[in-house]
Amino acid sequence: MLEKDILDSFRQESKQLLKELGIIVQRLEESHADFPSELLAEFAQKIDRIMGAAKTVALTAPDHAGLIWIGKITELCKMIGYKAAEKREIALLPIFAGFWADTLEHVGSLLDSLESPDECARISERFSGILQGRLKWLAQHLT
Repeated sequence: MLEKDILDSFRQESKQLLKELGIIVQRLEESHADFPSELLAEFAQKIDRIMGAAKTVALTAPDHAGLIWIGKITELCKMIGYKAAEKREIALLPIFAGFWADTLEHVGSLLDSLESPDECARISERFSGILQGRLKWLAQHLT
């Protein structure tokens, strides 16, 4: 079982990062004269912080569905962010923004339910597979 202080700290930091990531997604939805590589890299860096913390906290609760899915989904987003910054496919920006907006909402739901591994499992069963499939599809288009 996870300690409340650890969960609260992880949730608080992650929620703040989700807000910052939401702003980046909004900025990606705007039209750009130049490709916004720096925004994509910034997204990848910030989501990497959530991924690292989720995977670290999960070491104390390796069967916790919420932490596992947060780690997996954020890892995909990090990889996509860095690849997208390198690839510079401007036509894909709306797709990144849309998929990442869904991801942030999903991660927020999991964060809100961390005290209940059963609820996290239900959320993951409903949405994580679909979202992970979309992110994998997007990653394939960047290779």
